[in-house]
Amino acid sequence: MDEHTSLQARICAAWIDLLRQNRGAEGRPDQYYSLSIENIRGHGEEFELYITFRAGRTYCCCEGMCHTGAFTEKRWRQLRAALAVRGVEPQEPLVVRICTRLEAGARLHYGKSDEPEMYDQGPWTLTVREQSPVVHDDPRTDARRRDRN
Repeated sequence: MDEHTSLQARICAAWIDLLRQNRGAEGRPDQYYSLSIENIRGHGEEFELYITFRAGRTYCCCEGMCHTGAFTEKRWRQLRAALAVRGVEPQEPLVVRICTRLEAGARLHYGKSDEPEMYDQGPWTLTVREQSPVVHDDPRTDARRRDRN
């Protein structure tokens, strides 16, 4: 596995970890959604997250922010922590392009009725940007700074 493929797999694994609690995913978001990572820049500072809502599955909606979480400061910390667990530690503000797609036959509730409706629209894209990087201090860097002063 080359470095780029490994980085893709590690970023995807971090998202699987983050999405485990989603209603309907039942701890297996990799089976509930089809997830992929594309167009990675740098060391994971920027990438596209593709979420495909699968045929035959029922979802509350197909809104990217509903399924990935609203990108508050807390969510950015959670994302960075999930990435770090997988060995991905971007040093710049993150930019995530969320691309959602519906397979023909995916069912959405949208709260309108008891019976979900079949949908086959999309794709949709949303880009979210971290306002400032949440940089994790490296104790070695701190020691070097003290030594210089």
